[in-house]
Amino acid sequence: MSVALPALLEVDLRVERRAVTVQAGFRLEAGDRLAIFGTSGAGKTTILESIAGLTPLSGGSVRIEGRLVAGKLKGQTALAPRDRQVAIVRQPTTLFPHLTVEQNVAYGVRHSPGRDHVAELLERLGLTVLARARGAALSGGQRQRVALGRALAGPFRVLLLDEPLSAVDLDAREALRLLAIETSLARGAAGILVTHDLAEAQAFADKLGIIDSGRLLQMGGAHEVVLSPVSRRVAELVGYGGFIPVPLTAGRWHAIHPDRVILGSRPERGLVLTGPVISTRPFGARYECTVSDRSGEHFTVHLDEAPPAGEVWMMTALDPPVVGA
Repeated sequence: MSVALPALLEVDLRVERRAVTVQAGFRLEAGDRLAIFGTSGAGKTTILESIAGLTPLSGGSVRIEGRLVAGKLKGQTALAPRDRQVAIVRQPTTLFPHLTVEQNVAYGVRHSPGRDHVAELLERLGLTVLARARGAALSGGQRQRVALGRALAGPFRVLLLDEPLSAVDLDAREALRLLAIETSLARGAAGILVTHDLAEAQAFADKLGIIDSGRLLQMGGAHEVVLSPVSRRVAELVGYGGFIPVPLTAGRWHAIHPDRVILGSRPERGLVLTGPVISTRPFGARYECTVSDRSGEHFTVHLDEAPPAGEVWMMTALDPPVVGA
């Protein structure tokens, strides 16, 4: 009989906070990248800090490669934080103020890989010209780059990222995100990002978990969860802009996503909606419109044209999922 090997990371935890009890359970293998998405205060950071050993558990356990790192299991003693091979970038970003940028990045390297390794990392982080600077001289975005570099420089099996690029210029985020992904894969590690930015979550992860009030409501493929939310609350969190009651079915709604609507009647492609435009405002290169369906429900759509308020338009919501409470 074959024995199943433990996952790289096994999480089954409960943490009781004053405002909310956080509960989470999932397994990640080497190379997996999970984004935990939710609003502020939902419990995202608590999960990360529990895995890193910075927040004690009220129940459950966390194991890395079968070894206990948090919680209690009969006959097992939890590894000390320094032996867990967990790298974490926390918010707010903290650096060692007496060390230079280069020294901060190299701090977690137990067995020196040589200056070429650190120099290459500084270059990819865009920090070469600041290598001798200290934390007080850095902007918020630069401090985040240093903290990311420090996490990536040393050995790790689990990479934990708490809004690591929130202060970084948008045009630099893609390169830094790719650096984190490449380094995590090269280490054969699992990565977890927590964020309230859905686009950032999907760009980093192949798995997406939706958290609300301390509970993981849904977990699945990063694209699948958005297209097939399991409940109205999940749909609200991932950006659906309206809910049209399903006829003759109490407590069930067609969820309307603002980016999955086309003008005109195309019943073969989805749900045809008809109603007056309530308001229109610029939305980047498009327009965000609030529309009232003939059922009386309002929904939001993003269109290339700007329909005048009060005009009745017909449009089709593409394959809208049906969700319950």
